[in-house]
Amino acid sequence: MLLLPHAFSSNSRPLYHISVSSDCFRPQIYTTTICRGTEQGQVIAEIQRSILQGDGYRGTIEYRGSGQPKVAYLDEVHHDFQRGDRENLRLEWRFNKDMPLVWQTKISGKKVVSVQCARSGGRDPPILAIFFPSREKGELQTLDITPQGRPYIDDIVVSCLATEGRRTTKYDR
Repeated sequence: MLLLPHAFSSNSRPLYHISVSSDCFRPQIYTTTICRGTEQGQVIAEIQRSILQGDGYRGTIEYRGSGQPKVAYLDEVHHDFQRGDRENLRLEWRFNKDMPLVWQTKISGKKVVSVQCARSGGRDPPILAIFFPSREKGELQTLDITPQGRPYIDDIVVSCLATEGRRTTKYDR
């Protein structure tokens, strides 16, 4: 999967290449790899999770962005997960203590319309990004990064993938 700039952008080169692979020795474990630019670009992060519920595998995330690589369990990077409450689903991303993010689900009827990202803390923080999940088969999913979110794009992309994986699967429920 490619994360491309806006269609009206003068630069049409991919911002990120996102791939998913399975572990040949543990086929229930999948790894999502996020690279800057193309497949051969710098690896920003790898997210591993199991597709089986209750198999004891906690899932990990290794973030290599800038600086020293950091590794954490997936169940430790989200806080205030409201189980079963999809209409007010709010996940706080605490992987990078210098960049805490909040992903808040917006619902219309029974469908998720968007998931908004803002910095955690403070009163009325600016929206950094909005993810629009597909509502119909074949519909494109989009991640709009606001001008305020551009300096944090790596954190936003990685946290969006980990958060959406958690929101849309039975992982850790």
